[in-house]
Amino acid sequence: MNLCSVTKPVLLPALFFMAVEAYAIDVPKPMGIDIDDLGWKRGWSTAESGGPWRVGLPEGRWMCREDYEVLVYVGKSVGVRLKCLFIMCEFDRSNICADYPTTTWLGRDWDNSALVDDSDFVIMNYIKDNAAYIEFGLHGVGHEHWDAETHERTRAEWANGIDPWPFEDVWGHMECFKKLIDQYEISFPKSVRTAASRYYYNPSDARDSGGLMHSWGVKYATLPPSREYVTDHGLMVLERSGGVEWDAISSAPSDFPSTEIMTSHWTNFVEKNPAENHRAGDKWIAWFNKVKDASDRYVPKNTAQLYSQFLYRKMSDITIDGNTVYIDNTNMPDWAYDLDLLGNLVLKHKLGEGEHISSADLDSENIACYYEDRGYALIILPKLDKQKYTLTFSIGPSDMITYVLNEGTYNVEKFDSNYDSAKISLEMYGTQKVKVKLLFEPQEVRSDNSDLLVREWSYEAPFINMLVLGKGVQGEKGTIFILSKTY
Repeated sequence: MNLCSVTKPVLLPALFFMAVEAYAIDVPKPMGIDIDDLGWKRGWSTAESGGPWRVGLPEGRWMCREDYEVLVYVGKSVGVRLKCLFIMCEFDRSNICADYPTTTWLGRDWDNSALVDDSDFVIMNYIKDNAAYIEFGLHGVGHEHWDAETHERTRAEWANGIDPWPFEDVWGHMECFKKLIDQYEISFPKSVRTAASRYYYNPSDARDSGGLMHSWGVKYATLPPSREYVTDHGLMVLERSGGVEWDAISSAPSDFPSTEIMTSHWTNFVEKNPAENHRAGDKWIAWFNKVKDASDRYVPKNTAQLYSQFLYRKMSDITIDGNTVYIDNTNMPDWAYDLDLLGNLVLKHKLGEGEHISSADLDSENIACYYEDRGYALIILPKLDKQKYTLTFSIGPSDMITYVLNEGTYNVEKFDSNYDSAKISLEMYGTQKVKVKLLFEPQEVRSDNSDLLVREWSYEAPFINMLVLGKGVQGEKGTIFILSKTY
């Protein structure tokens, strides 16, 4: 695959040389993060007495709403839906974990009543209301595995090293996790990082960790380097690298790794005094901006986009020649479609002062959406079939005549536009603004999904601005129709 930008020929006339050099497009490598260990209420460890390590903060430091707000602050500032992996036992309002004695250090004697109060719903509603910036992912119930009789702790919840726990135990942990999140009307996660990176892999056992997660609807996972597979019984697994120590308070790394995903922990995003969490958040915003400033890397808007970009880079043959990109997607495996893992392909182009993408044509069709960030243009293509495509684009002082300006964290799956109507197929996370440049003045806007709501809209030529709500906390898909007449 040729992923490098075109270089200038040496013996060309000056004018032609300048035109060629103006194009600097790449198929960037995505760079995302996992944030482990959200959901604990007590931020300090009780590991010495057989309990969990939790967040690694000083004894007496309780986790509070401000510790979730800093993640929204970072997500909004960067334009990313952060993958947050939750431990849920301390949000247990009905002692559900007592029925699953291997999930906590107290086994059948589990009693969480001392930690139950109305702030449980305040925090969980805040997380749901900010689904645009917080992805609710799976980490575990109590993070470790405790013997039901002796209460002896073993690392970790989903596997003992690379060996399996009894299947009925790990199935019970999934069932317990679901009951815990059902208390707050949160749908089951699509992403997982197994606690302590313990994962049972066996390509001959459909009930290994991948098979277990896939059976509950989980699609995306991360593991440390050394695995030799992309999918495990329906679960897509990508390599991740470490960033900073798990208990390093208010710490962001100085650089980013070569992998697509880096591990971080909740501790890294907070301060000892939660009122000062913005200081930790600013470190992470600076780190994300460093990724954005690299010509060959980009910050994906969400987990689905990251995994999709990985697949195109690995499975497709992409060749760049000036302002033309040739994409041979015929070798994309069927499982990428069957498991609904394929979505957008993202291209990144360095802009000069006052420049924009002024046209973009994918085999005479619209691209999915577009945005600009820190001197770069991001051209986002729709989901591609198993065929060959040609993208041609141009740069100039004006933008395209019609497009979706995606300044949010949602996915645009397809965009069609003409002189009397437009339609946008998208996956919406939470409530976000959707801005579209149109060729006509709209009179009606409607959605084909009652759980994908256009709450309000206004038009200031040539842009329509819509406020769109996706009710499903893990994302809501549908198509929005923008019409020049009222039907």
